[in-house]
Amino acid sequence: MLTLDGRRVSYVCADGGQSGPTLVFLHGSGMSARYWSAQLHALACTARVLAVDLPGHGESEAGATPSLARYADVTARVIGALGAWPALVIGHSLGGAVAIALATQRVADVHGLVLLSTCARLPAVATSVQWLWGSIPAPLRRVLFFHSAKDLLFAAGASPAAVALGMQELRTCRAETLAADVAIARGMDMRVAAAALRVPTLILCGGRDRVTPPALSRHLHATIAGSQLQMVEDAGHMLLIEAPELVNRAIAEFAASASQRRSSPGGAVAASSTGWRHALRRLAALVQRR
Repeated sequence: MLTLDGRRVSYVCADGGQSGPTLVFLHGSGMSARYWSAQLHALACTARVLAVDLPGHGESEAGATPSLARYADVTARVIGALGAWPALVIGHSLGGAVAIALATQRVADVHGLVLLSTCARLPAVATSVQWLWGSIPAPLRRVLFFHSAKDLLFAAGASPAAVALGMQELRTCRAETLAADVAIARGMDMRVAAAALRVPTLILCGGRDRVTPPALSRHLHATIAGSQLQMVEDAGHMLLIEAPELVNRAIAEFAASASQRRSSPGGAVAASSTGWRHALRRLAALVQRR
């Protein structure tokens, strides 16, 4: 546990005694650090690993008004308090958007991104659907939500253990936290931030994802310059627990590749140049606002 601004923030960390960036894992809407267990156990021997319970999730206390910027700021402060910079940040779903925001805030410190089931912007929901959903009594909405969540989040062939873990995470999440996450996801627009990224990025998407379908991952791939896209054909939105071995291998290979690229002379120059370009863009934006 850490205390930030008088509120408790929970995290899971293991030091594998290896050099290189810390692998930082950011969960999605309604989840916690615990559903990264397969990745933490598999990768702890290759790098320092850190999974954070974002404010209001898991054992972390809720903080100020939830937002992507707030989630990214808390993550950055946890990493800093643990002396865990630089980082390679792995985010799932909403956590992927938080990872993009974090990379925008900490250009020099984020050495790579792995974005699972992530998009820059969700398609709009029809007003009639919103009205109908809002007119249903809250207790019935909750029943309908959990009834449909399994089919939405998981592919048909997902293991019972994966489904049980994901649904348990959702059921233990505070109702107000889940509602805030959904509102953040619905209102976010990360297209400009994603287009400005100049950091090695791997995008993973389940071929049967019904929440952030493959088309959204392909759009994100086209938006982030130099990014890689890998499809996990038989997985749904929860691919990290549906296909953990494949996801673990993809993260490990990408982390090794990103570290090797950065340690090469050309990679170091490119990283430095990217940092200066980002600083100049921020300075130009500040002058324009003034």
